[in-house]
Amino acid sequence: MIENFEEKTKKPFEIRVTYQNNIGKTYKDVYMIDFSQLMGLSQLGEKPPLYKIAKNVEEIKEDIHNLSIGFHKIKVIRYTKEDVEEETK
Repeated sequence: MIENFEEKTKKPFEIRVTYQNNIGKTYKDVYMIDFSQLMGLSQLGEKPPLYKIAKNVEEIKEDIHNLSIGFHKIKVIRYTKEDVEEETK
């Protein structure tokens, strides 16, 4: 990701997340990531902000990969009103 990061920041991308709660209801979310809004920002420090962002996104990608193959266990709790009503029944 950090290679050619300036070119990559010109194209938005999306992250699709799918997960289930403890009663088996599946949730799907899509998050749009658009770094082009950050182009032209002034720089403080020795590395450009977009480079730092790209590096952090790379680290997040690795963390998500490890989660997906079971290196770490994570428990996400998300309930809607309907979930609570269904579970109460």
